[in-house]
Formats: sequence, C-alpha cells, structure tokens
Amino acid sequence: MRDDGATTMPPRSAPSRPPPWEALSLVANFLDAASLAAASCVSTSWHAAFSDDHLWARLCRCHYPSAIGLLPLSDSSVNAGDRRSSPHRGLFALFHSAASRGRSLPEPRLALADVTFAVDLFAAGGQNMLSFAVAACDAGVKKAPGGVFQFAVDVSDRNAVAGPGKHWSVRWTAVRTGLGVAPAAIVMMDAKLPASRAGALGSGVRGESWATEGLPAPGCGGGKLEAEAVVEVSGEERLVEKVRLGVLLDCREESFPSEYI
Repeated sequence: MRDDGATTMPPRSAPSRPPPWEALSLVANFLDAASLAAASCVSTSWHAAFSDDHLWARLCRCHYPSAIGLLPLSDSSVNAGDRRSSPHRGLFALFHSAASRGRSLPEPRLALADVTFAVDLFAAGGQNMLSFAVAACDAGVKKAPGGVFQFAVDVSDRNAVAGPGKHWSVRWTAVRTGLGVAPAAIVMMDAKLPASRAGALGSGVRGESWATEGLPAPGCGGGKLEAEAVVEVSGEERLVEKVRLGVLLDCREESFPSEYI
C-alpha cells in the first residue's frame, strides 16, 4: 500500500514459455516409445522433435534388432506416412503390434514367398548376441518330415558368442513383406533355450540347445502345432554356428495348408 492509501497490485509473473527447441531434442533421447509417441502429438514443433528417425532407430536396435535388416521395405509394407517421416517408427510399430497380439494367428492366406523371418538371440544376461533377417525364399525353406517347414541359417562367420548362463533366449518374428500385401507381423516364438542341453563343451566340441512353443492349428483335427528353434554352438565360449527354425505338426488328419506360417 502506498502512503496516499492507494492499493498497489503485486507485479505479475512473466508468462511461461515453451522449452526451447534444443531442450526438446535433448529430452527426446531419454524417452521410451510410448512417451515419444504421446509427445509427438502435442504440436507441430514437438512432432518434428519427437518423430526424428534416429530416435526410433535407437528403439528398434534396443528392442527389435533384427527388424533393422528389413529396411528398406516396399511401399505396401508399412504405413506410407510413417515411412516418409520415420521408417524406423513404422518398423517399430509393426514389431510392437506383433508382440502385443500374443499367440493369436490369422487364417492361412499367405505364401512363404511373401515372408521374411526376423530372428533375435539374447545371452543369459539379456544382451543381444545375434540378430538377422532372412527372406523365406532365400532361407532354403523345405518341407519338414512330419511337419510343415524348416530352415537353417549358417551364422558361423558372425562371431556371436552365447557365453555362460542358465539359458539363452530366442525371438522369431514372421513379417509379411511381399509387394501388394497389407503389412503384418507375428511373433512365432519367444522362448528360453536351456544352455545345459548343449552340454559341457571343450575346444572344437559342438552341441546344441533347443526350445519349442505351441501354436494354434486351425483345421487340423485337433492336432498339435509347434514352433521350434535349435541353436548349434561350439567350444568353451559357445560360439553360435547355426540356427535352425521350423514349424512341426502332429495331426490326426492331413488337412493343414502347406503355405501356413
């Protein structure tokens, strides 16, 4: 209050300002996928900062490293808008949706010629030790005895070491990549392989570990369908030599389509 009795108003605080552009870019590097997606919807400037392709490339390498091998995808493989602005964001969304859908498989409407297999192997501590993507037509896919199909990939030149531990992990994703088809991906299996199955390995000695996971088998008369992964290793460090993958079928009736994956 002044001496003449008039009331004075307290000074107004300056209006808050949005964070500078540089701050947005710094914060973006520490956000997870859900936070990046939410932040990119705030405004045009935030969309530009939080949709940068290098941010989504980092998340792909962290969560779905084998997905990187699928780029570049065809125009029909991912959403066109995502592909132009951030191809890795579209790729992350494709693999994330596959994992989120669980084990539900669609009706067989797909030939192996339109499929690429993405495979990630993890050591006992969770570190990614090997990732690759291979088109089914290049993987030497063949009919499995008593099953649907199987294939093997020689990775002896990758110097991937499984190392010690109780188990390793494998995630196998099938991605529809053919021209003229809608985007789709499904996790065929996400399982642990007991390291003890490979046995005690010395120099030059080989062993293998394997795991299976059940899959639904529509139209199979109640048969049992399983995805199987076998990892061949050698030596004390357990160098990964070969990865074999397949779908095995035990049907009471031979009514299962060969093009099913």
